Amino acid sequence: MIAPSRHPLRSDQDAALCGPILCMTIATPDLAQSAEACARAFGARQVAGGTIDAAMAAHWQAPSLAGRAWALMSGGLRLVETAPADTAPLASLGWAAAEISVIDADAVVARACAAGFRPLGAVRQLGSTPAIRAGQIAGPEGAAFYVTDVSGYTGALDLSGATGDGACFIAVLASGDLEADRAWLETNGIGRRVTDRDVAVPVLRDTLGVPSLRLSSLQLAGGCLIEIDGYPAATPPRATALGLPAGVAMLTLRGPVEGAARPEHGGRAARVDRLPGGALLERVAA
Repeated sequence: MIAPSRHPLRSDQDAALCGPILCMTIATPDLAQSAEACARAFGARQVAGGTIDAAMAAHWQAPSLAGRAWALMSGGLRLVETAPADTAPLASLGWAAAEISVIDADAVVARACAAGFRPLGAVRQLGSTPAIRAGQIAGPEGAAFYVTDVSGYTGALDLSGATGDGACFIAVLASGDLEADRAWLETNGIGRRVTDRDVAVPVLRDTLGVPSLRLSSLQLAGGCLIEIDGYPAATPPRATALGLPAGVAMLTLRGPVEGAARPEHGGRAARVDRLPGGALLERVAA
């Protein structure tokens, strides 16, 4: 149910981390609609699909998903058909967004909106990193996506996972306790801290009513990142549908795993954990 990695490790230091991002799972009440929207917006195509069996549903800690359809799209979006859920993009705790690498963010946002996405934040230069241009959109199922062009970036972050072909290269986590979630990720060898600062993010200012947020980035292997956004502690948890968080539901990384191999992952071992804030993180052995 995952695509093979396309991103080589760049250093011995990276080799000790988890990554790259293999996929991000999107819960949707209408799989066909979401797949068509992703195809039109990002040029994604379906590369695998099927029905979730009882063992995989239990592995995801959501047994009610058994019998539901799934589709893996090129670029690393795994769509899972759930039930409708009342959720607003970027307004609850959990995996807030999947960040997609593109070459022309303005063109992709325009194409996405014509395909059934709706705009959340205008494409603009990042205040903290002007070489990067990004906009935010929400899919028909309510999942948030950052559409990002890093082609002009030459800074210290390893963004080699941003291939410009619609690949998911950053997972954005909305955390009510940034210190706790980050400590878990660092202690478990998921990533290493590379940034930590207060940043004014217009789309989050408009959504949450706060002038700025504390943001901390963790470098993953394979040129990918986890961005942790420190949300107000009173932010509500994500609604669930058949036991899976609505919208952006789970992050899947390559990483060392102890345990039995799973046929659903090509015979590779896999495990699912919950971060202190409740977000689901799946690791699949190389």
